[in-house]
Formats: sequence, C-alpha cells, structure tokens
Amino acid sequence: MARNGFWPLGAACVGAVVLGLASPGCLERHEAPAEDPDVARCTSCHGDPERAGDYVLRSAPPKDLLGQSEPGYFGVGAHQIHLNASATHAAFPCTECHVVPDSVEAPGHADDARPADVTFGPIAKTGGLEPYYSEAPRTCINSHCHGDGWPVWSEPRTSAEACGSCHGLPPPAPHPQSENCSVCHGEVIDADRQFIAPARHVDGIVDYDAGDCQQCHGGDENPAPPLDTLGNFDVTAIGVGAHQAHLSGGASSRPLACNECHRVPESVEEPTHADGLPAEVTLSGIAATMGIDAAWDHGDATCSAFCHSPSPDNAHPSPPWNGETPLTCTTCHGAPPPLPHPQSTTCSACHGDVVDDDNHTIIDRLRHVNGTVDVAFEGGCTSCHGDVNAAPPLDTEGNRATTAPGVGAHQTHVVGTGNSRPVPCGECHVVPRLVLAAGHVDSALPAELVFSDVALAGGATPMYENGRCSSTSCHGAVFPQESGGTNTEPRWNRVDGTEAACGSCHGLPPPPPHPLASPEFPCNYCHMNVAADDTSFVYPELHVDGIITLAVP
Repeated sequence: MARNGFWPLGAACVGAVVLGLASPGCLERHEAPAEDPDVARCTSCHGDPERAGDYVLRSAPPKDLLGQSEPGYFGVGAHQIHLNASATHAAFPCTECHVVPDSVEAPGHADDARPADVTFGPIAKTGGLEPYYSEAPRTCINSHCHGDGWPVWSEPRTSAEACGSCHGLPPPAPHPQSENCSVCHGEVIDADRQFIAPARHVDGIVDYDAGDCQQCHGGDENPAPPLDTLGNFDVTAIGVGAHQAHLSGGASSRPLACNECHRVPESVEEPTHADGLPAEVTLSGIAATMGIDAAWDHGDATCSAFCHSPSPDNAHPSPPWNGETPLTCTTCHGAPPPLPHPQSTTCSACHGDVVDDDNHTIIDRLRHVNGTVDVAFEGGCTSCHGDVNAAPPLDTEGNRATTAPGVGAHQTHVVGTGNSRPVPCGECHVVPRLVLAAGHVDSALPAELVFSDVALAGGATPMYENGRCSSTSCHGAVFPQESGGTNTEPRWNRVDGTEAACGSCHGLPPPPPHPLASPEFPCNYCHMNVAADDTSFVYPELHVDGIITLAVP
C-alpha cells in the first residue's frame, strides 16, 4: 500500500536501488543510445520518450522515478501544469524550480536521496523574494508565482479553479480596490476575466496601463463617477453619489473643483490614492470658509461645511451624499437665514447681483456657494424697503398693501396730510446709520418701535400693541386731562381716512377745562393755525407737532 506518495520497498530492493544508483554502470545504462542521443535523453529514468516536444518536456514526470503517473505521487505532482502553457500562464522552464543537469553524472543530479533539490529561478524570486519549498505541506512558500497562496504540489488544480488563489480579486491595499481587472491590465485580461495574453501572466512582470483617471472611474464627460471603481452607476452607491451634481453645479451653484473635497493625485501610484476604499475626503478651501470645521462623516454620508451650512453659528450636516432628494433654497440656509440675518424674504434687495427679483432664481451661479456672501445696497434704505422714499410700501417682505403690518400707514405719517405735519421716521423707531447697526436687522420682525419727541409730548407714555398705537401725544393722549377724542388708539393698517378724522384725537371742542366753542368763539379764535372753515389748517406742519399753537386776542 502506498504511504506518503511512495510504494514501500523491501530492504533488499532498496539496497539494490541505492547500490545501482551509486555505481558507474547504472549511470552508463541511463545514457541515450549513440545513434539517436535525444530520443531517450533523461527519459530513461523519468518522463515519457513518446511524448511530443523537446527532450526537456519528454523527461518531466509523469512517469517519476518509481514509474508512477498520478499527481498524488510526490515525484509526479504538478509537473505538467507547470511545463505546459495554459489559458492563464505560459510554460515554465524546468530551471524555474530546479537545476537541469548537463549530464547524468552532474553534481546534484543523482548523487543524493530523493526528493530532488528545489532551486528557484528568477521569476519565482521577482521583487526580491526568497521562495522556498516546504516538504511537509508540499507547497511553495513566498514565491512570486503563487503569491500568498499555498498550492499543494500533489493536488494540482485547473486554471478555472485556481483564479484568485494566488492573489485577491482585487489584491489587498495598496492595490486599487477595484474588481475591474481589465481597466489596468487590459493587455493581459479582458472584462470577463479571460486571459487574452496568458504568456504575460505570472512572468515576473506586472503589466498595467496607468493612463488617465477615466480608466478606473468616470465616463466620457469627466473622470468623476459614475462609473465608480466598483462598477456602480447609481447615485445611491456611495462611490457615485453626488459627484456630477458637484462638478456641474446645477442651476443654483458654481461647479466645484475635485480638490475641494479630496486630493487629486499626479499619478496612479501616489500614496493615499489607490490604497483602499473608501477614498479619503479632505475638505478644504471654500468648504472651510468662515472658520467652519469642515468634516466628512462616512457613516452618515454627510459633511459639515460652508457649502451646505454657511453659518458657523447654525452649522448642520449636509443632505446625504448618496441621497436623491433635490436641493431647494432652504436646504442649506433659511429663507431668510436666522438672526442676526435680516428677517426679510426679499433676497434680491441685498443680494441682487446673485439672485433674481423672484427671490429664488440664481442669476450668477459662479457667485453662489463660493465662500463669499455678496451684499449690495445700491439704493440705500430703499434696497430693503420703501420706494419713493425709505418708508413702505414696499416692506421687507415684499408687501405693498396698506393692510400688511409692514406697510400700514407709513406713507400717511412720513408724507403728512393736509391736516398734519410729516412725521420723521425717528419718532417711531430708531433710524440706523448703517445697515448692520445694532437694533436694525439683528432681530425678528416686526421692527422694534421706540417712540420719541412729539410722541412723548405732554408726558405721554406711548406703546404699540396688537396693531394699535395707544397713549401717544400724536393721537390725543394730552395730559393732565383726557382729550375727548373718539379714536385715540387708531388701527395702524387701516388707512381709509376713518382712523384719524377730525375729532378722532381730541373732542370738538375738548372737554373742560378747555373752553367751549361757539359761533362767537370758533376754534380759530384761539388757534391761529386753524383756517376760517374751522376744519383745515393754514400751516399743517404746525399741527400734531407737540405744541398747542394759540393766538388769544
């Protein structure tokens, strides 16, 4: 019965073999006949003289020195797989694994016990490797030919079974982590992993073409996915995601450069380029504008950066990189952004160089998401509110109707009427010297009312609440007595002449101790500014000015 690939021999037989191999007669007996020296050269002891090919191919087992033909025998093994070309490799010369003697008597040939001495050649030693054969597991170790694989010499496998046994598919990093072998090794293997030049495989040379970026990723338009290095096209794949949306910029933002999110290598071999997935994201430039700590979270597929969160005081993650939700104006910032940004939805008033009058369409996308907030106040105060003057209409929300709280009776006050003076803006609220002055646009609407001057005349304590002014000198809060007016708390956004008609602010005449009026003593008898009709004024600018103008005879 066989043991370890050998048939047991009797002691006498073993002795005869050893003595025979050691004698000159034995060596002479194995030489080829003189009349045709190549026919039986080497095949006297191993191989098959009837096999095709030169004497080297004929002399390789099977058969081995024991006459065995099965690969399971140590002397047979994978000789024929190595010596014959296949669909995955070229034929290997005998010298890649052991010395080929010039003659039977050559040292190291038949002068020591089996197994034969394995002496590796240049292909096996590629890359400075030091391969060796381990007899116990019957395998080559640390050879270029088999990489990290441990093929068993006496259990040879077919090429189809062996693919991937010598190196990973793909090999581990720093080899690019793509399974599309043909992208770089297209002269050797096709897209279906069929070898088109097997003689260039396992030959000690790694054939690859490190051409342009689009060999591994990208398409006809540019080198950015899709396609990614794993063969994905769908945006839900993290290797694809929003690459094209960023590079094109779409209708609302500028195109981004590749190096704003990751390094652009100068060559395929550059460290950190193809050393394994996922790619290293290093946000820089505009992404880190305004002191934002720009960072990428691979787990959530989001980034925190200026691009999607332009306020360092209100930083938030971006939409998922591989999501399919379209971006809107409010995806990255509020409309309007939170305080201290002006609480106006009329974006074009301040950003008219970038956004259209519809306050939505970006008219210069190169200036949007570029790290600079473009602000322009071409019309001074009227950039945000007002039209013929700085007072609404238009208000900061785009309203023109007087029923809107932001519009109301502004023009009635600022322009004045035939019966009252123009009211300066500063009597109702602070007039800022600069757009970004404290108290101007750094708080939510409505605007803060800070009454002054005439509104406070006579010791009045005016206030605005629920759309009405109350306790103002302007509308009849004349102290120390009541004015007797029919509407001393007029509604701000009712501008139809009914809120401030003659008699609304004070009685006609006011209650005592004011003297009673009579035909003999009409209003203009004491008040020289009142016209003869007792209902209009000679000098309207002197009415509602905080001073009671008298002319007592």
